[in-house]
Amino acid sequence: ESAKKMKDVLTVIDTRNVICDKDPIYEKANDEEDIEDEIRKSMVQRGPQKNLSFFAFTATPKAKTLEVFGQRGTDGRPEPFHLYSMRQAIEEGFIFDVLQNYITYQTFFQLSKKIEDDPDVNKKKAARAIARFVTLHPYNLAQKTEVIIEHFRQCSMKKIGGKAKAMVITASREHVVRYKHEFDSYLKEKGYKDIKALVAFSGTVLLNGIPPEYTERGMNNFGEKELPEKFAASEFQILLVAEKYQTGYDQPLLHTMYVDKRLDGVKAVQTLSRLNRKCPGKEDTFVLDFVNKREDILAAFQPYYEQTQIETTTDPKKL
Repeated sequence: ESAKKMKDVLTVIDTRNVICDKDPIYEKANDEEDIEDEIRKSMVQRGPQKNLSFFAFTATPKAKTLEVFGQRGTDGRPEPFHLYSMRQAIEEGFIFDVLQNYITYQTFFQLSKKIEDDPDVNKKKAARAIARFVTLHPYNLAQKTEVIIEHFRQCSMKKIGGKAKAMVITASREHVVRYKHEFDSYLKEKGYKDIKALVAFSGTVLLNGIPPEYTERGMNNFGEKELPEKFAASEFQILLVAEKYQTGYDQPLLHTMYVDKRLDGVKAVQTLSRLNRKCPGKEDTFVLDFVNKREDILAAFQPYYEQTQIETTTDPKKL
């Protein structure tokens, strides 16, 4: 907004060169446009100005952003003036490689093959656990809730000196509401008092079109603007989201992510990158993906990563 107003103040209007606001190139393409799109649109509506220079800093540049802010390469295509890649940032220790411990739900199935040859694994106990996970219906929220909570309690919440937090990426606002109901029910049933979940979604939700109406404020019992501060405190450990907080959210204590939504392209990179912030005591991250395929996530990261690898082998101890 500041960039837009500054542009308006400093621009010398020449009606011969004004680009029509209704030009389809600059019209809003969809409802998911972000600040990057708004800034770019304000830049192009009146064309370049000799007395103004704008620079964009982004880890996940869109093609349209490169066209406006970038320079032409030897092949004539737009490219950045300078690149500080994810790979370099990871190697220099500024962020985590969130793909290092990225695992799909299907990899749980592979454990049974390794257990037989692993003398350090309790075969009977592990086989029983695997059989239970294999029989779970992958789209049953109640069963996914059990997987998420039990994994978080056993593996993740001990991380970062016991301060680790998790985010559950859901497919819709209705999914968030239903997940919250399942979480509360399961936690009460098990008597777990060391985990509390918050929700993040916009507007109101009716389940099956029947009242009551659910809102983020009503389900959390405090205002939307308070959520980042509340979640940062020790009272809450898991955040259930639908679109909100998938981009731009900076919470270094986020260690684990459970993905129950199709993620493509830059959206996948932005979402998983919520985990990459460093903080004292944070040594790694973990992603359990119920929906996406390993190769699709790898392909999504490739343009921003330079070189990245996801382990194809399954370590039963890690899981």
